[in-house]
Amino acid sequence: MNNLDKTHQLPSLVTTSDTTLFPPIWSLVLVAGLLTVLVSHLGYLPLDTRSDEPRRALVALEMMLSGDYITPTLNGERYFNKPPLYNWIIAGSYSLFGTYSSLALRFPMMVSLLLFGGTIFYFVRRYVSSAIGFAVALMLLTNGRVLLYDSLLGLIEITFSWIVYTAMMLVFHFDRKRQYTLLYVTTYGLTAVGFMLKGLPPLAFQGITLVGWFLYTGQIRRLFHPAHLLGICTFLLITGSYYWAYFTQNAIPVSEVAGVLFNESAKRTGLQFGLVKTLVHLITFPFEVFYHFVPYLLLIVLLLRRGLWHTLKENPFISFNALAFSTNVLIYWSSPQVYGRYLIGLVPMLFTVLAYLYYEKTSPANRSRWWVERIWLALTLTVALGCWVTIFYPTTRIIPGVIWKTLLISGLLFILAWQQYQSSHNRLGLMLAVMVVVRLGFNWLVLPGRLVSRELYKNSAEQAARRTIGRPLYGYRKTIGNDQATDVSSFHITALRGDILRKTNRKLPGVFYIADSASLAGEQYEVIQEVLLFDRHPAYVVQFHP
Repeated sequence: MNNLDKTHQLPSLVTTSDTTLFPPIWSLVLVAGLLTVLVSHLGYLPLDTRSDEPRRALVALEMMLSGDYITPTLNGERYFNKPPLYNWIIAGSYSLFGTYSSLALRFPMMVSLLLFGGTIFYFVRRYVSSAIGFAVALMLLTNGRVLLYDSLLGLIEITFSWIVYTAMMLVFHFDRKRQYTLLYVTTYGLTAVGFMLKGLPPLAFQGITLVGWFLYTGQIRRLFHPAHLLGICTFLLITGSYYWAYFTQNAIPVSEVAGVLFNESAKRTGLQFGLVKTLVHLITFPFEVFYHFVPYLLLIVLLLRRGLWHTLKENPFISFNALAFSTNVLIYWSSPQVYGRYLIGLVPMLFTVLAYLYYEKTSPANRSRWWVERIWLALTLTVALGCWVTIFYPTTRIIPGVIWKTLLISGLLFILAWQQYQSSHNRLGLMLAVMVVVRLGFNWLVLPGRLVSRELYKNSAEQAARRTIGRPLYGYRKTIGNDQATDVSSFHITALRGDILRKTNRKLPGVFYIADSASLAGEQYEVIQEVLLFDRHPAYVVQFHP
């Protein structure tokens, strides 16, 4: 009997009492609280000044202003770095809300995040249990990386991660059903969607997942199934349709676009950074992952057990998740420049394995689990006490209602700490609640401080835009568009003026320019208005003397 026969004959293990671990009322309160803290401040902050968010916003905005949805541009110049699908989605959200607001920009991300959680719950519930599915879905939504950073930004990664995760799960799902036409068509269709979001990476995920799983289950012949060709054709049809339209409209070499897409994927690998930086990254990467996805990755100590792989093989869905994560994560483990958000599509598979071991294969008396739960308790108490610094810190003590807000956050955390201290078979569930409260405190006590600095750049850009409405305005030389830092100012100016802020090296009569001192060296000009670019980089609205 080969691995395939074993995989299809083994039943799913469902031994956890779902209603005991997550009573309906407790689950409802937890979900309602999480939805509230995620959505309530979604549009609270202007564009982030330290991420790709302004670039995503600006490319979509320029599409709408130009009416050209085939050729993405940035400051009026062709933008090849990412295919246009997410820009289309953002543009659709702008149209839905009737505004270019931060809320409209981030709304697609939030929809994708909630659908991502629902997708995790569906698959884990189907093949393991409802309790573990619920826990894993909330672990994805409440880990430190997603909860305190990515769920506040209108970036591609959440949507991309949802697509990649779903494609991987469908490999297992349709393999169990032996429906290989559906397997290849749906997964390659989703791979095409992922490609249209972010370029080449989903092709690597698709190949590694298929080869790894079929090799493990002794089904390598499935790679030569006739439906595989149909799946590849599905991918080519979806992506090829767009690029046919693109190159029909733009008379540029295919190699120019392909080269940019390849460089976007290769620039973070060891090919660009060399041997030394790659070796350092190989050592530090596990610690970086641990840092980004606290507090749940503390459970990784549960992997340190005898007969681990035998335990994981008892449930084929768990072994699939373990295999898919451990093989696909090598893409990032070998790439020196990796951001935590790149891993969001993979960590739910690791969370699934860890939650399975926590609920099904250990008890509160397990020594490793006992230590993890005590660390969770210590962290909860630390935050419950530490949040009181807000009434002394200069930027937070001026927040309206800071005392009662801090008292409520601290009180809720002390209650949850007491519950953790009591005998409990579900301290992981309590930690999910702790993270919801942490995000509530983050909304109330941290985000107001960020609002001040972001509004500084927004207000400065909008003042320049108002001063120049009705007159042509350009970015002079390398003042804008030279790096991502200036995209936030470009967006706010473009959105208010309703006109694309283009770059130029030419000096034209009757035209306003945004220029910094480096670009203005040796020029004769009149300063109309000062503009503050990120990071507190002064620039000016000027007119050149004849």
